[in-house]
Formats: sequence, C-alpha cells, structure tokens
Amino acid sequence: MRVRPLVLAFAVLLGAAPAPGQSRQRPLTVIAPAAPGGGWDQTARAMQRALLTVAPTDVVQVENVPGAAGTIGLARFVSAERGRPEALLVTGLVMVGAIATTGSAASLADTTPIARLTGEHEVIVVPAASPHRTLRDLLDAFVAAPAAISWGGGSAGGTDDLLVRLIAEAVHVPPASATYIAFSGGGEALAAVLGGQVTAGVSGYGEFAPSIEAGQLRVLATSAPKRDPLVDAPTLREAGVDLELANWRGVVAPPGVSAAEREALIARVRAMAASPAWQETLRRTGWTDAWLEGAAFEQFLLAEQARVLAVLGRLREQSAPAGGGTRWQPTSGSAPTLAIALCVLLGLTLAWQRTRASGPTNGAPRGRLAPAATLTAVLAGQALAMPVIGFVPAATVVFAVTSRLLGSQRLRRDVIVGAAMSGALALLFAWGLDVPLPRGGMPW
Repeated sequence: MRVRPLVLAFAVLLGAAPAPGQSRQRPLTVIAPAAPGGGWDQTARAMQRALLTVAPTDVVQVENVPGAAGTIGLARFVSAERGRPEALLVTGLVMVGAIATTGSAASLADTTPIARLTGEHEVIVVPAASPHRTLRDLLDAFVAAPAAISWGGGSAGGTDDLLVRLIAEAVHVPPASATYIAFSGGGEALAAVLGGQVTAGVSGYGEFAPSIEAGQLRVLATSAPKRDPLVDAPTLREAGVDLELANWRGVVAPPGVSAAEREALIARVRAMAASPAWQETLRRTGWTDAWLEGAAFEQFLLAEQARVLAVLGRLREQSAPAGGGTRWQPTSGSAPTLAIALCVLLGLTLAWQRTRASGPTNGAPRGRLAPAATLTAVLAGQALAMPVIGFVPAATVVFAVTSRLLGSQRLRRDVIVGAAMSGALALLFAWGLDVPLPRGGMPW
C-alpha cells in the first residue's frame, strides 16, 4: 500500500533533477543598486533573461537597492553578501564617481571584479515641444543664463552629472553654476523631462529610447565619438562642443569568494554575454559590447578611479569662487524653507500690529511682548533666508522690520537705507577683510 507514494515521490525527484548533460547552477541574485527603470536595473533584468536562456532550470532573481548613486547598495552588498558566490552587483562609471563625491566608506576595492559588460554613450534630450530645436539653441540659452536651464539625469556625481559639468566647462560656464537635478532612477528622470520639470534630460540612449521612438523626446546630441546609426542626432563635437564621454556597466561579486568561485562566476557571465538573448539586448538598447573579465577588469577599475578623481578635482577647482569662499547652490528644498520663513515673519508682524492697534487693557499696553517676539522671528528668518537670498536682501528686510517695530511709518525710506547699509557692509567684508558674505543663489 505504501509503494505508490514512494513511486510518486521518486517521480517528483526525477522531474526536478536536471536532464542528462545539464547541470543546475546555484541560485543567483543580481542586485541593481538603483530604483527600477534605470540603466543598472535594465542591465540586471537583461542579465536575468539571458542567464535563463542559457540554463532554463536555474533560479535567477533581481533585487533593487536604491540610494546615493549606488553606494547604499554597494555598502550593503559588501557587508551582507561577503563570501557568498550566489550574488552579483551591477556597477559602473556612475558608482565610481559617487564613491569619490559622497565619501562612501565602501568602495569597489572591497568587491571581487567579475566582468565589464557594456559601454553606452550619453544622449541629451528635450521634450518634443521644447523651443530648443538644436543643441546650439540650448547652449546659447545656458550661456546667457546658466541657472535658468535645468538638466535632469541620474545620481549626483554620476555620468550624467559629469557630462553636464564638462559641457559647462567647454562653453566657459562655471561648472558649479549648472542647475543639475539628480533622480534615483531612469523612470523618475524620464517623467521629469516629459513633464517639463527640467529643461533637458541627460542619460544613456536605452533609458530614453521608447520615448524617443514614440516622438515624445527629441535628441539634440550624443556624447559618442561618431554618429550612432540608432540616433538621428549629431555628436557633441559636430555640434561644436569638443567632448565625448561613455558610460560603462559591469558586475562584481562580494568580497571573500574563493578563486575557484570567482572563475565559476566569470564563466557563467561569459556564457550569458555570448548568448543570442544578450546580443539581441545590445542591439535593441544601443549598448556596445565592452567585455572585459577578471584581472583585466580589475586593472580597468583602478584606472577609472584615478581618471574620475582627476576630472572631479579639476571641476572643483574651476567651481571655487574667488576669495576662497563657498557659494551656496540652490536645491529643491530651498524655496520651501524660504517661503516658510517669510510667511512666519509676515504673520507675526501682522499679529503684532493688530494687537498694538487694539489698545491697552487694565492699564497695561497690550502686545508689549509682541515686538520682542517679532524681532526674534525676524532674526530667525534672516538666518534661514540668508543662505538662499544672500546677506544684503536678508539684512535689508531685518532693518526695515526693526524700523517698523520702533515706530517708523516710512517703509520705502527704510528699505533704501537698509539696502545701502547692508551693501556697504558686504563690500567692507569682501574687499576690506577678504571675507565674502553669503550671496545666495539669486542674480545679485
């Protein structure tokens, strides 16, 4: 009576076993250190599909760990996956730049290099309805008013950000004056470009390809050395900017894997890269085959780190203002902070005026504490507003409000006198003491 269950169990085991001549690999997790939709995510999922065409019985999963241009995923990978040959992390030039700019405690030197997979040049796009028909149109507007042109792309310090700074350098605009808005994933950047939240988008062709082909985006230029047959647009050099830049992506294993385990992973990824499914991915996305494995890839990583550090160092030197000060750069959180500070200041001033107008109560002046509270709020507002609008405007507001609290009824005169005194003080500090006061991110 028990023979049948045993036979069934044996049949299940046979069905789960690999066919003759086919060996099942260990389950593999490919980690994309970014949100879905970006180049790292696309690479991880393309690897998953290609690996399963090579070995259909394998188990391959993709995990997204976004944040800080991949350095959060890198740090977690180094610590949590140590010694496990069942995990791969997608990396690339973006991560090299992020490690250098964020001061990440983890670096690619803590990983086990497996292979470089792809290379990809950047594209500069605008919405189809944009008034900037050519790259020259965009750059003319950028040179005339750098802060008025916003660029959207991947993480700060990555390839997209680096290209914008290099373009600024090439057209003689201080790299730090470029308004670059970083997004954690390609999907967010694409939505921002299509929605008009940024003037232009910068990324690899693969991330914008569907919208380009649908006619929603127009490519102004590519960062390739020669024209790409997939992209109907000039190169940067053809458009008058002597510059080219290529992103690359690859995979690394955790630290602590053995030499034999590393070789097995290299062989597994090599077979994937040679598969028809992977080659079709390269064709469809416009990625170039940049295969480099093992020790050669490790040497390439060292060279890339030195190259990126040199470029970032040069750009930082060009961005430093005269006099050694640090000029504040506007961020997405500056406007709300300034608005809140000014609203609080206005509300307290109006409340004090209303209390004062209502007269005394029980023989004591009402609102006696209101002027002191308002002045405290004014000084707090100045501290919040000064990095945003600069010392002169913030100090002018403080002077005018203080005069009002002291009984002055001549607002226009108070503003003029306050501006003159604040401007003179700023000049005294900048020219006399060589201590520049904050200028903020405004035109003044």
